[in-house]
Amino acid sequence: MTALTTVVGATPLLQASGAGSEFRFSIGVVVFAGVTVSSLLTLFVVPAMYLLMARRTTSPDHVSRQLEKLLTH
Repeated sequence: MTALTTVVGATPLLQASGAGSEFRFSIGVVVFAGVTVSSLLTLFVVPAMYLLMARRTTSPDHVSRQLEKLLTH
């Protein structure tokens, strides 16, 4: 929700005209693109990377059970 309001709030900067509009436009592009890209990374790339890395790990209980088996035998 915060990212969406920031992107919507930056759209007037992208549509600015008149004195100083080039400066406002460049600020608007940076804010709009930065928040959009970071939101997409947060929503899609980070969970995907987590899933890829989590497949190769086991739970802490699994490790403690293996240690108990080794110590009791």
